Amino acid sequence: MILPPAPLAVKTGRMPDRWIPLKWEWLRRACFFVFGRPRLVGFELQCIEASQTVASIVAQNSLGQPQAESNGVAVWTLPDGSLQPPSGPAIIMPRDQFSFVEQAMMSTKVGDVSADLFARLQKKTVDLSTRLIVSSSGQTNFIAAARAQLPYGKALFVLDIRQPESATNRFEFLITAYEFDAKGNIISHGQASGK
Repeated sequence: MILPPAPLAVKTGRMPDRWIPLKWEWLRRACFFVFGRPRLVGFELQCIEASQTVASIVAQNSLGQPQAESNGVAVWTLPDGSLQPPSGPAIIMPRDQFSFVEQAMMSTKVGDVSADLFARLQKKTVDLSTRLIVSSSGQTNFIAAARAQLPYGKALFVLDIRQPESATNRFEFLITAYEFDAKGNIISHGQASGK
């Protein structure tokens, strides 16, 4: 679902954790005992500036019809690693991990690219709301917001489809969600056979 490019609503952390002061370690341990350890979720975000038409990007990656399209933005959910290497310069933002069972908010900025990611964790998916902004010299060049049910290990591909026939200054975003165990290893969420 493509959202209006407004700021995202934020309510971070699960209920007892956000009320407990950091110095009260004994109460935190008691909450972990009662509610379990928080799940760790991580996001990897790539921003790619391409000099191709929309049709050539779709054809090169065999994307087909977008799952959502509005306001000059198209969105697909892809298997991780299935996107062809970018033809333009790529900004890869650092992978960050967050330990929230219910909700997590991440804001990151690298150079002229900033992203807000607001996640509600579920068993097999992340209910992800995101706002992506590219600006330079005080001018906003691209802004988009989307909400998706993103399975762990899958990628959300957001493509700038304004001026589809133009072959310059097109932005692509690739957002991947991972769940981690307590040691920092990625948990595989493979589908059961027959599904």
